[in-house]
Amino acid sequence: MSKIDDIDSPARYRRLARDCLEMARTVASEGPRATLVEMAQIWMRLAGTEEGRQVAQQQQQIQAKADDKKE
Repeated sequence: MSKIDDIDSPARYRRLARDCLEMARTVASEGPRATLVEMAQIWMRLAGTEEGRQVAQQQQQIQAKADDKKE
């Protein structure tokens, strides 16, 4: 399994958002189209949240290594 296919991958969430928007373009009914656009927005928010979580985790790891070197 590649990194893009990881379950919490921001890239995967963005791909799902794009898929929703592509489907929304093909739907004639306003209600389902609006739902797909909303789903795309949610996937994009999840991508941003996951990126933030990953950055925070990396910063914690860097800080822990720096603390280890001080000892």
